[in-house]
Amino acid sequence: MFYGVTRYSLFSPGSPSWKTSRSGVFKTPEAYQNYLFSEQRLQMRADVFFGKSVPALAAMAENHDYKHFVLYSELLPERHKQLLFSAASEHPFLIPVEWNKTVRGTGIEEVTTLIEEDLAGKFGADEDVQPVMWFRLDDDDVLAADYLTCLERYRSANHIGMAISFGLGLTAYRGDHELVNLREFYHPKSAQGMAFVSAFDPREGRFSVSTPGHHHKVDTVMPTILDSSDHMFFQIRHGDQDSTLNSTPHERVADSLARLEKLPVVRAADVSAEKWPSLIEDIVAGESGIHELSAPGAEPLQLTADTVLTFPLRADAGLVEFEFEFESAANLQGGFAEVSYDLQGADELDVSTLGLKRNSKLGLSRQAWSRKSNGLVRHSILMPEGVSISGITLTGKNRQPADVFIRLRQPRVVAVHAAG
Repeated sequence: MFYGVTRYSLFSPGSPSWKTSRSGVFKTPEAYQNYLFSEQRLQMRADVFFGKSVPALAAMAENHDYKHFVLYSELLPERHKQLLFSAASEHPFLIPVEWNKTVRGTGIEEVTTLIEEDLAGKFGADEDVQPVMWFRLDDDDVLAADYLTCLERYRSANHIGMAISFGLGLTAYRGDHELVNLREFYHPKSAQGMAFVSAFDPREGRFSVSTPGHHHKVDTVMPTILDSSDHMFFQIRHGDQDSTLNSTPHERVADSLARLEKLPVVRAADVSAEKWPSLIEDIVAGESGIHELSAPGAEPLQLTADTVLTFPLRADAGLVEFEFEFESAANLQGGFAEVSYDLQGADELDVSTLGLKRNSKLGLSRQAWSRKSNGLVRHSILMPEGVSISGITLTGKNRQPADVFIRLRQPRVVAVHAAG
C-alpha cells in the first residue's frame, strides 16, 4: 500500500512551506495568486508533471497498490483543471482533490480521511496493524520508474514511524527543448523521493501520520533510513523555482546553473532508459555531439603545456557549454588546463558570477581541474544581457606526471527557459 501526494500549484498564502508565501516577494495574496497562476508558470509545470512525472508514476501503478492525490485550488485556471482531470481520467490511480484552505504541512494531512476510506476497504476490522508508505512529490520533479519497487523493501511493521531518504539522484537544467548540463545529485534528506512508513489500524479505521517537519531535519523528528545506492529522483531545474524568487529572471537561471557546476558530470550514455523512460529522449537531446579533432578512429589528442586549441563560437544569448573527456596513465595533480572565453561586453561585469577569472595572458578563463586519472570536464556559462561570445580556447596548463589525452564535444550555445 503506497500513497503519494502533490500540491499542484496550490494557492495557500498561509502555508509555511512555500518560499513564495513567506519570503516577502509577494506583498498581497493577489500578487501571489497572479504569479502562481500565470500561464507561463502553469504551462511549464503541466509539461513536466503530466508529460514527464505522471508517466513514471503510471509505470509504478501497474505493479503496486498505489494511489496519488493531487491537491489543487478552486482558483486554478479552467484549462489547467481540465488537464488535471484528463490525466486522472486516463490514469485511475491519480486522484484530484480540491483544497482551498491553508496546507498544514506536506499535504498528506489533508487527504488522511481519503486514505482511511481506501484502506478500510482492503482490510477486515479484525486484522492487525498494517504498514503503509506515503511520499510527497513536487510538480516539477520526477521519480525513477522502479521507485516503489525499491521502497517496498522498507514497508514492514519494524519500520513504522521511520522516514526513508533516497539520497542520490540526477539533475539537469530545462532548456527550451531538452535537459542540459546533466549532473549527479547527492542530496541526503532531500524532499525528492522522501517517504514515510505509517500505520493503519483496521480495528479503529485510523491512519496514523507523524508530521515529519522540514525534510532537512527529519532525522531529529523520527529515525531515518538513508539509501543512496542508486539514482531514485530527478530534479528538473528551471528559472521559475520558488526558492529563487527574490532574484531577477536572469539571476534565477544563473543561480540554478551555478549550483549544477558544483556537481559531478554525468553522460547520457550512463543513464538507464528503463529507469527514466519519460526523460531519456530529453536527456539525449541535451547532450552535445562528439567533436572530431582528427580522422575517425584516430588516437585522442595529447594535452601538453604547448597545446592551444581555439573554437569559433558566435552567439549573443544563451548558455555556453564546453566539455571534454580526459584520461591519463596516472592521477592528475589538480589544474591541468585552462579554458578561456572570448566574451564581448563583459568589461564591467563581476565575472566571478559567471565562474570565471580575469587572466592577464588568457583573458576570461576557468580552470580544468582533477586529481583523478580520467573523467569529464563540463563548463556552462550563462551569458548576461548585452554579452556575446566569439570563441573558446583550450590551453594546456602545466606539465603533468603522465600523458593526458582528451576527446572533445562540440562547443555550443543552447537556449534556456527563463522565468518572466
